[in-house]
Amino acid sequence: MNYFYLNPRKEQTLFIEDKADRDSVIKNIVDLRKSLSSKDGIPEKKLTGNLILGTWNIREFGNTKYNGRMRESLYYIAEVISRFDLIAIQEVRDDLTDFNNICKILGNDWGSFISLVTDGVSGNRERMAFLYDKRTVSFKNVAGQIILPGESYKNAFARAPYMIRFQSGWLKFDICTVHIYYGKASKTSDEYKRRVTEIENLTGFLKKNYVEKERSNNLFVLGDFNIEDTLSDTYKAATSSSFKIPDAILKNKLAGSNVKQDKIYDQILYYNKFNDITFKNAGIFDFYKTVFNNFDN
Repeated sequence: MNYFYLNPRKEQTLFIEDKADRDSVIKNIVDLRKSLSSKDGIPEKKLTGNLILGTWNIREFGNTKYNGRMRESLYYIAEVISRFDLIAIQEVRDDLTDFNNICKILGNDWGSFISLVTDGVSGNRERMAFLYDKRTVSFKNVAGQIILPGESYKNAFARAPYMIRFQSGWLKFDICTVHIYYGKASKTSDEYKRRVTEIENLTGFLKKNYVEKERSNNLFVLGDFNIEDTLSDTYKAATSSSFKIPDAILKNKLAGSNVKQDKIYDQILYYNKFNDITFKNAGIFDFYKTVFNNFDN
């Protein structure tokens, strides 16, 4: 982690000029590290023996409206990301300044892949991205966005899913990140039906082209599915085509992944042909317990 960027003599886009502010950021980073290492944090990363996989919708990441993100937040985001071997990021916007600054803080041990911008109103000019620790994960020369064959424009994905092949130790796997269309909350609305259809189309496409054709023995699908709860049609659509939610997630009965913790929008699904992957633990890390928890300021 390159925290020397906090120094005013370094990168113009990253330094914290005021010493008191800089000291406050350093204290917050120390507190965040303690929280990340606690029982409610993220398991210890090892260079061999385990793979820590994550997904994070960083809302409007790179949006320059309202003067953009607070500079200190980039250090906190990087600190959380550093605890993973591989993490998928959704809502990366057209401007990559913040994303590139995160990469600078993470340092040379980290690699990244970023999709093209999805145009159109529904696409919101968003990108998908992966960040990975090159000491534990390697790229295996396959990457691309998923476009459904023969579909009319109205049935296309609002934001094209992004799929890459990686290897960690002996495990070769494909991983696809998504940000499913939301629309409206009403389950009788056309927009909600479109949300369900997007999930069905994605899992159906992956089942047909990767599972049934045996192109992948290990496939993860993760990201913001905009799933409300386990009784919803969106949840049924996600788990109806050979894909499962890891037992570690189900057994822990995790709280919601949104700020109010009442919606299970973000999920990790998997297909494992030989049942040779063990999911040891799963959780949701609530960084608001440590930073940005004084909303009056």
